[in-house]
Order: sequence, then structure tokens, then C-alpha cells
Amino acid sequence: MTPRISIIIPAYRCEKTVEDSVRSALSQTVQDVEVIVADDASNDGTPAILSRLQAEDARVRVITLPENKGVANARNCAVAAARADWIAFLDSDDIWEADKLERQMKTAEETDAALVYTAAACIDENGQKTGKVFSVPPTITADKLLRSTDLVTSTVLVRKVLYLAHPMERSDLHEDLICWYRILHDGAKAVGINEPLLRYRITTGSKSGNKWRSAVMAWKSYRYLKLGFFKESFSFLGYCLHGVRRYWL
Repeated sequence: MTPRISIIIPAYRCEKTVEDSVRSALSQTVQDVEVIVADDASNDGTPAILSRLQAEDARVRVITLPENKGVANARNCAVAAARADWIAFLDSDDIWEADKLERQMKTAEETDAALVYTAAACIDENGQKTGKVFSVPPTITADKLLRSTDLVTSTVLVRKVLYLAHPMERSDLHEDLICWYRILHDGAKAVGINEPLLRYRITTGSKSGNKWRSAVMAWKSYRYLKLGFFKESFSFLGYCLHGVRRYWL
């Protein structure tokens, strides 16, 4: 039977967190799913954990990549193997609430949205909630996305056909921002659920955890999109102001 949703998890040296992430995907109230984990040539205990999880539940499929090429390539390889019409992304250190996919599918059906995202509750490296919640607007456009970066990738549910038209690239930049911008710029309807249905892990070494590095990558991502200097500058200013409100206010 064709699954209703394909869940995509890129994994690289994540032995401490990946099992919790996979189990949160398997524990969804929507059960007709497949969980495709792309192991990006991990050299720690990740492959053994994924092998065990695959043996325990037939819905888990592990793709072992021969060479580490980054999260964008890992996600693309997993999506290429996906069988469902809907794709949901989950990073290997994040955790979903049990009704996340059910809520999103209901929203997609009621609003005819092609992309549905949610708010996120931040957790620390030990999985404890920090008290910070990333709220989201009810809808978002391509231009607003550039100024706000409201779409946390682990919250996104999107039609597969749209992702295939604009696959992720450039893991050295904000590959997810580039992808979502192009999908929205093509006119896809995006709808948000302003409830924290994701537990989003903030770590020191991650893109989101290193604010200066993230800002530099945002600027380079705007330049890569070739938006024009005025739009790039305006978007970057909005990105910085949004970041201050999001993390410190």
C-alpha cells in the first residue's frame, strides 16, 4: 500500500538523538507513513541504531550514502526514494509531537495548502525545553520568508511534486531557505499552525545555534538567489531584526 506521507530524515553522526527522532515519527497518530532515513556516511554508532530501528518496524527504510555530501544531498536522495505524495521533513535531533502530521494534513485539506508549517518549542542539547517558542504567521509569502525565516524545516509538510521542482542545494548555505523561497515564489499556498508541534533542538555548533554564522549564510543565500542588491539588503535587515526579536526579546 502506498503510504500517505513520506517522512525524510537526514542523518550524520547523530547517535545520541536519532532514535528519539525516528520514534517520534513512528509514533504519529497518522500511521500510514514511511520513514526514510538517509545516513550521510556516518562513522559513529548511527548506522547500527538505524539498522536496529529498520529491523523493528517495516515502515523504516535506511538509505546508506557512500560519501558525506551534506544535508541537502541527503534529503534529496531520500525524497527520490519516497513513495507518498506528501513529504514531511524531520532533522535527526528534533522531535515531533504525536499529532503533528494529523493536524497538518487536516489543515492542508481544509485550506488547499500545498505547504503547511507549524510553530516550534526550543529544547537544549539535553532535550529540555528552554521556554522559547518560535511562533509562526497564519500564511507566508516568498518575500516575507526572506525577512523572517519562519519556516523551521522540521515543521514543513509539502507536496512532493513541488519539492522535486525545487530540490535543496548548497548545504554550505541555508539550503532550506533557498528551497522554500523558490517553492513560494512559484505561487504555492503556505499555511501555518501557530502551535508548537515540534521540539526544536538548538545546539552551539548548529547553523541556528551560531547566530553570526547563520547571518552570514543568510546574506550569502540572498546573493545566491540573485535577488538584486536592494532586495537582498532589505531582506537581510529584516532577517537581522527578526532574529533579535526571536532569540533575545
